Amino acid sequence: MRQILLILLMMLSFAAHAAEEADSIVEPDVAAADSIERAKPLARLLRPVMRAADAVTNFFMGCDTNYVTPQKYEFTAQAELSYFHDYYRMSSSETGSTHNMVLQSGNPLVLGGYLYWSIFGYGHSVNVSEIGHSKGRSNGTGYRNSFVLNTARIVAEIYNFKSGKSAKFTDITNVDLSGQDRTFTGLNSRCEGIDAQYIFNHRRYSWPAAFGENAVQRRSQGSWKVGFSYSHTTIDFDSKALNPYIAARIDSTLLFNHVSYRDYALSIGYGYNWAFTRNCILAVSILPSIGYRRSDITGQDLDRDILRRISTDVFFRTSLFWNNTKYFTGVVVDVHTYAYRQRKFSLTNSYGTVKFIVGFNFLKKGIYK
Repeated sequence: MRQILLILLMMLSFAAHAAEEADSIVEPDVAAADSIERAKPLARLLRPVMRAADAVTNFFMGCDTNYVTPQKYEFTAQAELSYFHDYYRMSSSETGSTHNMVLQSGNPLVLGGYLYWSIFGYGHSVNVSEIGHSKGRSNGTGYRNSFVLNTARIVAEIYNFKSGKSAKFTDITNVDLSGQDRTFTGLNSRCEGIDAQYIFNHRRYSWPAAFGENAVQRRSQGSWKVGFSYSHTTIDFDSKALNPYIAARIDSTLLFNHVSYRDYALSIGYGYNWAFTRNCILAVSILPSIGYRRSDITGQDLDRDILRRISTDVFFRTSLFWNNTKYFTGVVVDVHTYAYRQRKFSLTNSYGTVKFIVGFNFLKKGIYK
């Protein structure tokens, strides 16, 4: 009997211990369940926000990965070595016959760079000849600032730059320039504006792969695109800086003091990326535009507010790039032409840049780690 009682007591003791252990196991599960239950309202509240964020990301950056490899890193740094070229052609028929004057820059060397965070970037460049000189004492192309937005669907740039100070005469009607000092330091040009483009075939054609360096075009593809641009250009011409030989022979109707014009333009064009080998593309983009221009000009024989009319311009860009998603290098050529016209006076100025670029991406995004 005692043995039976002893066995029963041992069984009861073991059962009690097992129950305690079971309670210790169940309680955390219950606590976790309670925590999850309490988190459900917050998750339900955040779920639409997360879905909206995903939808926005896919809207701007979504692509067909058979054609485009998206940016895998949070940041991009790049250095640029550029040659900047200005072209100015003035034409006047005020006296009954046409006279022309052509000025071009001396292709100054420009050093600069960009820093990108995700789809946003900022770039700055300066004329190498201006480094170490006080403001206004050098004879070079001032500076350029640029804020950019590079997405698969929409690309945009806000910019401002100064140029023209290193110009020289290449042609003047009825003036023999042989053996003459053609340098002209009295030209000063400034431009500021915004360009924005919408890419139609954005899932298979990548503008950032061609000119933004934050994606890689894997298979050749092209796309139509539309754009909007605004620019404000001012050009000052100081005739007192003319070579005395030229000043005595140039037609006075070619001379002006100040030109200022504002352009509001819509454009439609086409871009094509040729992926001719692994990690390499040759890209071309042509974007003609038509818009409204308001211009003002004052000068020696011109002193009136003129021109409220339709304007036509063209923006041409091409590049050759190698990009393995981590490192990239390439060459980009930009040409932007502005044309100012009235019945007896016209001014065409073009800005061209050849850029040699090298850069790298860093801090890989979480989904690609």
